[in-house]
Amino acid sequence: MPKSKSVIVGIAAFPLNTFTSDTIVNRVSSRLRAEALNATELLCLSNVLGRPRGGLPGYPSQERANIIGDQLQEFHVSIHGPYTISLTTIEKDKLRTSRAHMTRCLHVADAVGATHVTFHPGSRQGGRIVQTRVRDRLKEFMIKIDDEGLLAVPAPEVAGKIASFGNFDETCMVAGEAGCLFCWDFAHDFARGGDVTTEGGILRRLELIEKHIDLSRWRLPVHLSGIIAGRRGEVQHAPLDGGNHVPWQLFLSVLKEQQFLKKVSIICESKSEEQNNLDFRVEQALQLKTFIESKRIEKEYHTTRPALTQFFSSNSTKDSDEDSLPRLG
Repeated sequence: MPKSKSVIVGIAAFPLNTFTSDTIVNRVSSRLRAEALNATELLCLSNVLGRPRGGLPGYPSQERANIIGDQLQEFHVSIHGPYTISLTTIEKDKLRTSRAHMTRCLHVADAVGATHVTFHPGSRQGGRIVQTRVRDRLKEFMIKIDDEGLLAVPAPEVAGKIASFGNFDETCMVAGEAGCLFCWDFAHDFARGGDVTTEGGILRRLELIEKHIDLSRWRLPVHLSGIIAGRRGEVQHAPLDGGNHVPWQLFLSVLKEQQFLKKVSIICESKSEEQNNLDFRVEQALQLKTFIESKRIEKEYHTTRPALTQFFSSNSTKDSDEDSLPRLG
């Protein structure tokens, strides 16, 4: 685990499942160490419960997860849970499966020394009541964590698609009320029309984080990448300077000036259709790290790419911080 005062930057590294080999773990950890990157998110995106089937992998055993954790003990580790998890669902079978996946993820996360399990809460079902539904189910997991003495906690992720739960305010609120973390995917926030292209909009978010999340106990998970977006929000992730041009330099500049970098852990999730290998992911993370370590400060959002504002109007499905969300506090 990196020193508590260090800046934490890393990559979404490799799938964590029944097929994860020592060769993969050692290759990634050696490369991160060589580049002075100190974080990794392990991916359980397509894991199934029980034995592997239909070409899909299962979760690693507790013993295997402990071995992987020993190999990664110098890094800040997190896990990304499978897409099958849904805390918004009203279907009993799907909820039962989601609970089983989250429980398994929390145990594996604890074994590898991860601080949290990032996951997508699910589609927006049931209007405003969905927020209460997600909060109550997160509380159930926090009770289970306390009862079993686990250290890792759930971290619902700010969704990129407008049809999914939830936007920044909703996700921050349910995490705060449940007493857990949330993952601020900055590109997702941008893609759904969140006010992150101005210094004031980002500062407002930092204030909400400090109000609702226990930063004395944890660092807030942050995902950064480029993104391609449209009227319905996220289409797909992209390189940092690709897609619709996420204002990541402005974002990191605000974190610098507010001395907030030591309150977050940053995972680079950049993707490219042409290359998505380890070299590309490390290069993208180093681009973030280089900016953080420089004296450069961006005070405004500059782009020659298509503006996302063309997709949103006062009568559209834009994430409105002022009108469409319940007030916090």
